[in-house]
Amino acid sequence: MKQAISSISLALILIFFYGHIGQGKEDNLLYILNSLDEFNANISEWSIYYKYNAGYSDSLSTFREHEAKLKKNYPNFQWEEKKVKDHHISITGKINGNNKREQIVLTALKEGNRYKILQTYSYTGENWSHEEYLKLTNNLDNRNNLYFTVKSKITPAQHQKLSDMATTILDKLSAKPVEQLAEEDFVSVSAYKNSWGNYLPTKNKEKMNLQLGLRQNPDEKLISLTIGSPIITIEY
Repeated sequence: MKQAISSISLALILIFFYGHIGQGKEDNLLYILNSLDEFNANISEWSIYYKYNAGYSDSLSTFREHEAKLKKNYPNFQWEEKKVKDHHISITGKINGNNKREQIVLTALKEGNRYKILQTYSYTGENWSHEEYLKLTNNLDNRNNLYFTVKSKITPAQHQKLSDMATTILDKLSAKPVEQLAEEDFVSVSAYKNSWGNYLPTKNKEKMNLQLGLRQNPDEKLISLTIGSPIITIEY
């Protein structure tokens, strides 16, 4: 489990600083949700994560301009500033309510005599809404910077192992496993779907653009299934 959470942290670092490349026309999230219908999955949570690269600035004035604009556009958010001397400054805005959470982080990262300015946005909802998803993503400047995660509950076949269930799901998604961590009650798989152009490198320099996490709770008959592309961006 620690390995799985650790991989999330590492992947988020890669997202923040380097991003990923290419994305096909197919909407990865909708493809996965349609596939989950065949497993009668009950969606309990979904989230998106998006990164904007605002470029470079010789001073913090541009960063402060972005900050003022965000605070004007999102007046209901609660804002907090954090400084790491000679490294970066970040402004975080949050709002919770109506079964959803939103967060914006604006960061000025010191690189020599200038600052690299980055902005991230994350949204988490308890109830899946196609309308809300389209509203959030239709006007994105670059969908290559879009990441998503879906949590659900599914009923396993009788005596079916978690690793076998993971294989069944990957077969349905036409994805090839590249890394796997298997325990008695937990399985994590990183995989690659060739028809999707986006990907991140694994520690072994293989391509991956899909992650599965399956957990068996002894007190429940259902299996907790988490799927993310190109990686899972939340704890599972």
